[in-house]
Amino acid sequence: MIQNYLKLALRNLGKNRLFAGLNILGLALSMSVGLLVLLLFRDAYRYDQFHPARERIYRINTEALRKDGDSERYASTPFPVGEALAEGFTQTEEMTRLRRDFNGEARSNGKLLPLEGLYADPAFFHVFGFSLQEGNVATALTQPMTVVLTQETADRFFPRESAIGKTLEISGYGAFQVTGVLNKFPGKTHLEFEALASASSIPALEQSGSISNASNNWTNYYGTHTFVRLREGASAAEAEEALTAIAKTAYDGKVLESRDAGYRFYLHPLSEITPGPNLSNDMGRGLPEFLLWLLAILSGVIMLSACFNYTNLTLARALTRAREIGVRKVMGATRRQLVGQLLGEGVLTALLALGLGWGLMKLIQPGFNSLSFTESTDLSIQEDTFSVLLFLVFAVTVGLIAGALPALAISRISPVSVLQKLENLRFFKHMGLRKTLLVAQFAVTLVFIVLVTVISQQISYLMHLGYGFNSAQILNVPLQGQSPDKVIPAFSAVPGVMRISCVSHNMGTWEDSSSDIRCAPDAEQEAVRDYFVDQHFVENMGLEFVAGGNFPANAQPNRESFLVVNEKFVDHFKLGSPVEAVGKQITIGDSTQVRVCGVLKDFIFKPASYELEPMMLRNNPAQWQILQVKIAAGDPVPTLTALNRAWSSVVPERPMESEFYDQTLRENWAALQDILAIISVFAFLGIFIASLGLLGMATYQVETRMKEVGLRKVLGASGRDLVLLLSRRFMILLGIAVVIATPLGWLLGGQFLQMFAHHFEMGPGVLLPGILLLLGVSALTIGSQTYRATRSNPVDSLRNE
Repeated sequence: MIQNYLKLALRNLGKNRLFAGLNILGLALSMSVGLLVLLLFRDAYRYDQFHPARERIYRINTEALRKDGDSERYASTPFPVGEALAEGFTQTEEMTRLRRDFNGEARSNGKLLPLEGLYADPAFFHVFGFSLQEGNVATALTQPMTVVLTQETADRFFPRESAIGKTLEISGYGAFQVTGVLNKFPGKTHLEFEALASASSIPALEQSGSISNASNNWTNYYGTHTFVRLREGASAAEAEEALTAIAKTAYDGKVLESRDAGYRFYLHPLSEITPGPNLSNDMGRGLPEFLLWLLAILSGVIMLSACFNYTNLTLARALTRAREIGVRKVMGATRRQLVGQLLGEGVLTALLALGLGWGLMKLIQPGFNSLSFTESTDLSIQEDTFSVLLFLVFAVTVGLIAGALPALAISRISPVSVLQKLENLRFFKHMGLRKTLLVAQFAVTLVFIVLVTVISQQISYLMHLGYGFNSAQILNVPLQGQSPDKVIPAFSAVPGVMRISCVSHNMGTWEDSSSDIRCAPDAEQEAVRDYFVDQHFVENMGLEFVAGGNFPANAQPNRESFLVVNEKFVDHFKLGSPVEAVGKQITIGDSTQVRVCGVLKDFIFKPASYELEPMMLRNNPAQWQILQVKIAAGDPVPTLTALNRAWSSVVPERPMESEFYDQTLRENWAALQDILAIISVFAFLGIFIASLGLLGMATYQVETRMKEVGLRKVLGASGRDLVLLLSRRFMILLGIAVVIATPLGWLLGGQFLQMFAHHFEMGPGVLLPGILLLLGVSALTIGSQTYRATRSNPVDSLRNE
């Protein structure tokens, strides 16, 4: 029976080559992105599969409850939380903590290389199942000032020799002895590190001031990741109840951060971390969960559009198959057999499309891999035997979905009425099924195009947004731990360097810093964003004072005494006019007393998604991290070359890093540009696939109405009359699609713009490009067939009458 189904399916595809080709091409285009999304999902869910008893491992997360009613979830916790749970909850089998502070430059074996690591305790190996190539897991992290390296890190520092017993001099932390080298990880893990330092090193480093004091700090919930493995049969809900009790006791009477009203701790299963929700201080380089599901939804929409095509074109050809179905029923074929045959045709079409779709996927994969968010992820798409089976299952499923409606509809044909038209099949009360599907296709496509228009216009708006500071011709050079006094003299001697200033982090970016302040002794503390700058910063950035002036030239470098604020700061804290605010005393933190020496005209210092907020410029050389080098206009290459030479003369052990400020600001929106590129691809696929379906429908209509067209031409109908006759129904359907999609696209575009405090104002121009493109493509598609009909010789079509 299956052999007969296959023969009939191949015969029908061969008889209707145009429609078969349109179906295969449409399904192949949609399946190309579907196959890529399948591989992305498979790769994303490979994380943390090798850890033993992973179903009992949980990370403790923090939910910070803000005073304004909002909350923010963190993948980190205060350092003491894990120990408190392990001691107070007997169903905890193991607990381990990972602290982030172990980062810097490591010197050993004549090499100076950057190192990113974590502090960990010996339980780390038991909880996560990592093994050592060299060393003993029982003792490797027991002693202070010891470190375990990954295999790759050990090879960087000690190629072709054992790392055990060697010493790494970590900048700012001291000398660590290597006590272990990890085996290559048996799978993908969200844990990111190049080295593990012993947690027993933390007390001495805290006491020396090398790292901040977090061991007994319940308000620092930023730097520690805490994991627990519960005993078999232990209840996660009971563990969370214990965490609630711990939080209630720990924070009773404790002074919290100025923005916080309290904290809640909860368990996050290891299997749901990557991919998982977007959390602050998260770890791992897997694709974000929201992006995976966005791609899945978009590809699903395109797949449905291609299935709509198949359904539409198959139903359009139903009349030509009515006699076949009727005769087969008269000969004894059951409806079940007919459904099987028609479903088989759908599956065969999908399988043929699978080969073409796989080839198209290989073409689009490099473009996807070049997107900014994929370059920063640990993406390793693999095609193996399981992938092939997955693709085949996917193709069969698509074929069954595409063929289901035509199979059910056509198999209902009665032998008595083999000439009935299936246009009478109703999906909505006043609209046939094929018309409904066609309207849905074009409505979805138009929504895609509107979103592309909105996002592209917003990106253009952001790129040309005047921040209020001058970023042109400014080169950002990270100090990489070097003293500004060491680098600035060398840079100042370079021809083409106009001015140099220092800053803690770049304005206009997502980089962030804030401090709690009080403007009156009895006022509550409030967090305000701050930047640490030098006296040249305001001039270098082209900022404007409305009152007061810059930091005094005789300000003590080791004692912070003055503050520059913006107009929003003055207004928010009700300090009077800008002139009146100059000289006001502000308390930063618990005891740092400073006076306002200047008020700057408001400007945008955060990305455009932020509202304008109070802001402080502070003068503390210890916080300077970046040199902002203003260079002369013209060809920057000679100046850049000279700056690199100057850097090498004072910092020979590492290369200079630099980036023009304008490029730094553009990179703020790299992810948004990636989303635009993705939606643009889907919009193109949507309109192309819809056009294929429209072409098939128009071709079929012309074929079935050729005698009518010939008769009308003989009776004197003009070409214009015939074009209107053949295209009127389609244009009405497109008009309905526009009416449906326009408010939906407007609503979604408006919701997108609400993400930005600064955005362009939507107008009719947002909708017009999509409508004109849709109508233009449709007119060309329909017009090509109607023109062919109007140019035909009526004698040919009327010869058999």
